[in-house]
Amino acid sequence: MTKQKLIKSIVLLVCVAVVGYVLLNVNFNRDKLDYNEHLSDVAVTIDGEEVTYQDLAFYILFEERKVEEQARIYNPDSPKDYWNLHTNDTFIQEEAKNVVMEMAIHDHLFYQLAVEDGMDTLTADEERDLEFAITDFWEDLYDEQWDKLPCDQDTINEQIRLAAVAEKFQNYLAVNKGPSQAAYKYDGYYYEQIRSQHSIKINNKLWNRFVLGDVTLTHTHLNYINGLNNENKKKEED
Repeated sequence: MTKQKLIKSIVLLVCVAVVGYVLLNVNFNRDKLDYNEHLSDVAVTIDGEEVTYQDLAFYILFEERKVEEQARIYNPDSPKDYWNLHTNDTFIQEEAKNVVMEMAIHDHLFYQLAVEDGMDTLTADEERDLEFAITDFWEDLYDEQWDKLPCDQDTINEQIRLAAVAEKFQNYLAVNKGPSQAAYKYDGYYYEQIRSQHSIKINNKLWNRFVLGDVTLTHTHLNYINGLNNENKKKEED
């Protein structure tokens, strides 16, 4: 094969790859769930209790801020590159999405159990700690997230309160049954044993279309990894 033919073959392969990516991106965005249009839809059912997409607002805000913080360190010019990284056999975006769902399931399940045991009331000290936690949460959000809140602050504050009650029940289990608080976190072994005894049904029809990272944040569809150079990035921003 001559050098000229080799160059043509490489150019052709690059063109095919670019076209394939564009088509994939178009189909992806067509199927992507518009979170704000599904706030009242059920995301997961826990022992008959329906948890809606609005009920996930706190977890989405929290996880998107946490990942975005690392993303802006990784590539300040194109944070989406970090979200698209493939590590530990999965994409960071998918891993973060799973964390959102699992934290929500953990907190709603433990809240239900706390209510059953009459442990859903916070002490004065716990109320004070909750107020600090709420203040820290809002102060840590990016300005853009404030502009794209999925629901009002009071609703999200109630979700943080639910998480605080769940944490109280988690601490109770750790102290009274052992071995540690970490064992009862959303990814803890002892929690998994409790979780397996309850009915958890995720609405996969919608959840599979949900994309984390673009709910309370805005990223360009293309990025440096996908070939967006500085000139094109400026044009897109304009």
